[in-house]
Amino acid sequence: MEETKNMTAERSLEIITQQIAQSRRSVSKVTGQSLFISGICTMCTAVIIAIINYILINNAIVGLGHLLWLVLPIVIWIFSRKYNKDRAHAPVDIVGSLVAKTWSTFAWFVIGFFIIALIWGFVAARFLPLESYAATQIKVTPVIVLLMGMAITITGHILKQRWLVIFGIAAGLGCFVWEHFGMGQTIVLLLSDQPHLSLRAAAAATMLPCLTIFVFALVGLMLPGLMLKKQK
Repeated sequence: MEETKNMTAERSLEIITQQIAQSRRSVSKVTGQSLFISGICTMCTAVIIAIINYILINNAIVGLGHLLWLVLPIVIWIFSRKYNKDRAHAPVDIVGSLVAKTWSTFAWFVIGFFIIALIWGFVAARFLPLESYAATQIKVTPVIVLLMGMAITITGHILKQRWLVIFGIAAGLGCFVWEHFGMGQTIVLLLSDQPHLSLRAAAAATMLPCLTIFVFALVGLMLPGLMLKKQK
């Protein structure tokens, strides 16, 4: 009788352990789905913005396509809600919660900084002389890639993926320097002929950041998301 009770207790503990493991896998897949969707949406937005900027640059309109970045969080929320609605009642896991909070914090900082930069650019263009405006212009892309590199690094620590940590640190700092000092534009100018230098520089300044964000989204969002989705 006592042996039967012990076996029943062991079996109950085994069932509870299996349920906890299954629950964690389910939550990890939901987190992976959200990361995957965020990566795909960000990559598609980067491509669309690059195409729009390329078209507009020929009409002497620079960087207008970047305003679409403000729509990206809404697009991600819509698609995430659509594809995760069947798993909406999954229990909250600490890993999924930390990853979600990391990227939601990143989104709030980026949106806030982007709006501040837009407001400052409008005010400076209206009230400052051209020389002062050029000197005080806020560079948005270097700060965004630095924040994105930090978010990827934290995600790597949470998921215990060393390659993701290394990529976040190296890409975040490297792309910050690349974008802050305009190395892409400099290389384009060095490889270009004398005519239309300003047009080429403007095109590089508006399109190369889209390529940077595309790579960040691919490695930092889509691939980790795919790994979590395929987790058994």
